[in-house]
Amino acid sequence: MWVIFDLNGTLLDPAALLDPPELPIAALDEANMMAMVTVLAGQETTFKPLFEAALRRGLERLGREPVEVDLASMPAYPDVPDALQSLRDAGHRLAVLTQSAVEPSETALTNAGLRDHFEHVLSAPASGAFKPEDLAYKAALEKLGTTDAWFVAGHWWDVAGATFAGLKTAWISRTDLAYPVAMPEPHVRGKDVAEVAASIKTQGL
Repeated sequence: MWVIFDLNGTLLDPAALLDPPELPIAALDEANMMAMVTVLAGQETTFKPLFEAALRRGLERLGREPVEVDLASMPAYPDVPDALQSLRDAGHRLAVLTQSAVEPSETALTNAGLRDHFEHVLSAPASGAFKPEDLAYKAALEKLGTTDAWFVAGHWWDVAGATFAGLKTAWISRTDLAYPVAMPEPHVRGKDVAEVAASIKTQGL
């Protein structure tokens, strides 16, 4: 079975981009909120300028000058490589579905030493939608040639969107910490990728 992963904040650690680490984590969440506003307004953009704007706003609120960061420099969370390999060893096929464009996502995965684990790197905006719009997840399923897949993310809104779209879902509480009770319950919960990978493997193919 296919297991589709979110990229930024799920496989790759934004905390490494800037001190204090809470700042880039919050900026990533805010950039995704900007993406949702953009979708609701019927406008088009790409994720990079949204993240840069969110980071700039966070720095301004702290009285600090804007700085440039390289999203492609984010390292993998320590548990991720072995967890991905364990899923592959169990017969699962892996893909990434990200808000970012394909080329920088490929670069980020390569830099983090993860690219070889994935058969496909998919960009949600390339399908004409940002996550959590259901079109983004359904377009990914169509690209993979399946109607049945897991979706794994460290963001509650991403998991909720994928659940509404009909995917099996796994939520990682590493930085999200609390899942909103008003949203559909993920099928699997775990503190990191290793924990949710172990749970997915118990579900079979």
